[in-house]
Amino acid sequence: MAMSTAPESPISRKVVRLGVLIVLVIAVYSIGWYFAAEYLKNRILTFFAGGNPAGVTASCEDATMGGYPFRFRLNCSRLAVDDHFQGVAASFGPVRAAAQIYNPGQIVWEMDAPAEIRSALGYNTALDWTNMQSSFRIGLSGLSRSSLVLEDLSATLTSTVSSLQVQMAVPSAQSHVRQNEGNLDYATLVRDMVVSIGGEKIALPPISASLDATLADKGGLLDPRIAQDQRLYGTKGEIRRMVVDIGEGRVLTLSGPFEVGEDGLLSGRIKVEVEQVRAWRDAVKTAYPEQADMVDNVANVLRALAFGRDNSEAEITIQNGVAALGFIPLGQIPPL
Repeated sequence: MAMSTAPESPISRKVVRLGVLIVLVIAVYSIGWYFAAEYLKNRILTFFAGGNPAGVTASCEDATMGGYPFRFRLNCSRLAVDDHFQGVAASFGPVRAAAQIYNPGQIVWEMDAPAEIRSALGYNTALDWTNMQSSFRIGLSGLSRSSLVLEDLSATLTSTVSSLQVQMAVPSAQSHVRQNEGNLDYATLVRDMVVSIGGEKIALPPISASLDATLADKGGLLDPRIAQDQRLYGTKGEIRRMVVDIGEGRVLTLSGPFEVGEDGLLSGRIKVEVEQVRAWRDAVKTAYPEQADMVDNVANVLRALAFGRDNSEAEITIQNGVAALGFIPLGQIPPL
């Protein structure tokens, strides 16, 4: 007796069709992701090779794309950058950058130490750190914002025209920059920084400092199409708040407008707030004993302005690089 075959149910046919559809969607998506990844890789390498308005060249060694299925990830075993216009060349360790496929303009990246930066201005900088992480948002007008966090940063700046060498050790540092209606907003924070000159530590306690400032009409620095046309000379800006803290209540706060002349000399009117004037006086005199007389004079003026109190406010005027606190000259600031 022949066995009869049961007819396929409508539900089974729908399940099979759904399975086939899912496989087709995955296959199409995978092919699309692959071509998009290759396109991005080629665009990035073209950009690095000088195909960008700023004319900056870079080398991303052993470049690979990954991150399937939900992100794009670019890995380089080593990154080298050469900015001919600014006269700066730099080399870095391995770099890893990634962006979500649904938000490719938001990029997170990290970089391994060490790094070396060489400048035609006459200095070289060697950098090392244990952890560097960053993120930035990029659009049609270049970077709109960027953030960077560093841990256990050490930096050595060496002059190529003199024997000067400056070392800095910073357990924690971060910086943030953004375009804001054509202006450039910049903020940074360092904690417990120790500075040495010529291998000898400055006799000040570890320094924590923060800066919140704006450079007027300099948002184009983040746009590769016009970045090379941006000039330092003629820049105007404002220090909204700069704080220097060396512990034990010794806090210095600065704020006010400034500008850089066409000759590179700085001018401005900077409000200064000093907490623990006498403690600051003693710390600075210990670090710079050769300036003891000027430090005493500045401390006396600050206390006089505060009617003998140990917290004081004053204004520093800077005119073409010459800084003064009232009638007391503070010295000459060299051209930038």
